Amino acid sequence: MNTTSHDGNGNVVEQTVDNGDGTGTRQTFDADGNVTATEQLTGLPIPVEPEPTAEERLATLIAALGDAQSLEEIRDAAAAAGGN
Repeated sequence: MNTTSHDGNGNVVEQTVDNGDGTGTRQTFDADGNVTATEQLTGLPIPVEPEPTAEERLATLIAALGDAQSLEEIRDAAAAAGGN
């Protein structure tokens, strides 16, 4: 199964391509869309990790807000926690 993960701003952060023969490729991307890592995979399909619960997203947001130094960092924390 092919999967694509996005950040809260719609940017692709990770993409996994399953070749259908038990092999595939996982790529991760930086905020500018540049590939930062490519990993060859075997033993596919890879189970999809469940989405974080509302409680987990809230805990992530609270932790990030505690460290925020600017309005931009607050917006980034909200986006990373799944806010809009």
